[in-house]
Amino acid sequence: MRRPSLLLVALLAGTVLLPGCVVNEGEKVDLSGQDVLLTLLHTSDTHSRLFPYELEVGEVDRQLGLVQDNGPFGGAARLAYLVKRERGRSGRSLWIDTGDPFQGAPIFNFFEGEAEFRVLSEIGVDVMVIGNHEFDRGGPNLAKQLDAWARFPALAANYRFEPSAYGENDLARLTRPYVTFNVQGLRVAVIGVGDTGSMFSIFETGNRLGITPLNVIDTVQQWVDFLRPQVDLIVVASHEGPSADEYIIRHTEGIDVVLGGHLHIVLDPPKTIPDCQDEGLQHPAAGSRRPACTPRPVILCHSGAFMKYLGRLDLVLRKNAADSRNGFEVASHEYTLYPVDSTVPEDPAVAYLLEPYALEMEQQIDLDRLIGYAPTTVRRFGSTGGDSPLGNLVADSMWLRRGIETDFSLSNTTGIRTDINPGPVTTEALFNVFPFDNTITTMFLSGLEVQDLFDYVARRTASRGCASQAQIAGARVVLNCRGCERTEGLPCAESVIIGDGTEARAIDPLGSYELATSNYLAQGGSGYVVLRRNTTQQDSGIPMREALIDRIRGGPPCADPRACENDGQCGDGETCHLPGRWRWNDTTTACDGTGAASGAGHCVLTACLTDVADMYMRRVLDDGDDPEQLACGFRDLAGAECAEVACVGAEVGALEDGRIRAYLP
Repeated sequence: MRRPSLLLVALLAGTVLLPGCVVNEGEKVDLSGQDVLLTLLHTSDTHSRLFPYELEVGEVDRQLGLVQDNGPFGGAARLAYLVKRERGRSGRSLWIDTGDPFQGAPIFNFFEGEAEFRVLSEIGVDVMVIGNHEFDRGGPNLAKQLDAWARFPALAANYRFEPSAYGENDLARLTRPYVTFNVQGLRVAVIGVGDTGSMFSIFETGNRLGITPLNVIDTVQQWVDFLRPQVDLIVVASHEGPSADEYIIRHTEGIDVVLGGHLHIVLDPPKTIPDCQDEGLQHPAAGSRRPACTPRPVILCHSGAFMKYLGRLDLVLRKNAADSRNGFEVASHEYTLYPVDSTVPEDPAVAYLLEPYALEMEQQIDLDRLIGYAPTTVRRFGSTGGDSPLGNLVADSMWLRRGIETDFSLSNTTGIRTDINPGPVTTEALFNVFPFDNTITTMFLSGLEVQDLFDYVARRTASRGCASQAQIAGARVVLNCRGCERTEGLPCAESVIIGDGTEARAIDPLGSYELATSNYLAQGGSGYVVLRRNTTQQDSGIPMREALIDRIRGGPPCADPRACENDGQCGDGETCHLPGRWRWNDTTTACDGTGAASGAGHCVLTACLTDVADMYMRRVLDDGDDPEQLACGFRDLAGAECAEVACVGAEVGALEDGRIRAYLP
């Protein structure tokens, strides 16, 4: 049977001083003898997508209800409308967010979470779980934003915030393990579980965040036992990911619902997982006060990421006459997923709140600057689980950056947050791809350290479904996803080659190799201890995002901009751009390409011409304007840009070439 740690016992012994809070404590309603309806609205991993954004809708999202023609997607003002609408359609309701509202769009880079917390407060979230990206600007910044802007409880039951050398940790004051709500007489407890799977550094003594992680199973069970006699329903709001959520359910008793986040998935319909699979719960030790438990079904719900959806879980609750310990039981449930797209109106209050942020960003940086054009999707994940087109482009941009030019480079796959969608590639799009303000760090590794580095990559890859967790340039490697666990002493990374072309060589254990990586990995982020302990590190100060932009801008256009006088002199899918060619014809109400042209023409990609013109049109489109007429007016400018703007594809190295191969024997 599990024994709680002394640390956990000490923490729980102090619950009288500071555990959680009660909302609407004085409201009392007699619910005996009746079925009770409760609606749980659920969001997670919104990642700063407070403004609508372009998205290439994939097959999974299509099946879940996203329609390409209804883009752009997301946007806090639209989400606000949906939340308020669904609250109005419900009797009892709670809106629970399961973490990571920070990081993922430029607004976070500029305002460090202020806008995200102001939006959540304005819409009226009932409670939020602390996610891992809330710490991206450090614990003090999270405390600052919570203190200034959060009008909601922030939860993390499995973190104990320790004092630092500079004084008390403000997060100990600003977060709590649970909160209870009295929802028209129904008493609901929400226990928060923060991420531990990707926050490797919190397991180190004296970590900079001042966090001591607590055993998740013991912590959750202790709080369930404490709260169960006081409430009718227990919800665990988790940022651990679906597998960890299932583990929590199976090794505890007394939870009714788990709302999860972290891995950006949707469970539609939600899963139903039996609890009480732990031997210590089924057969308590002699002398234990805990009675043996009987398995109960627990609902597990995940509602996606990037503000693409609002999840609604409707519960029918019925008093449990047979087991007084478990208050109300879930008699039935229904789940609905609402897409957040252009068919959803905007809430004016939230739109008004966001206007100053948009204006200030426009004054500080040109997010609409055209960097390149992507004829097709440039994907961040490889088709075979190895290297990916976008991963190779990112790694090349570090490796070949003037002033860097090391033997090889390595970046973490999860640091690349989204694909590059077909169409114009702007500065804002590359902020979405690379939201982190990481810089390029160089260091020298011995051959043995290079082997250790790739062995660690193989272990991380094996733990993530044998999909490579690193992207590299200047090297080749085969990742054996079962090598480390099968044979002690054998490498997990096989055939490690450093160099390119005729210079490629197998690593020499005693050789020296210069690596370019992110300052995040160099500091030991994502568990890269082999890099953190290196004493030759030099931070170049060059932002990885800027290196990627420079790599793209140095590439050739998608079409050879050869001279032309008409479309017939250009290739398939190309148009002859002649200055002054495009005019709006009021008679035919169409864009006429036979206008009086001047100067020499150039062949351009037709899709680039139309897409860039449409992009400029959308920036100035007002109610009552004719979008086709406006777009026609921008065709001359678009044609000139498409003759010079870089093509984001194989021309700049955005292709799979087999430099990483991951396999499961």
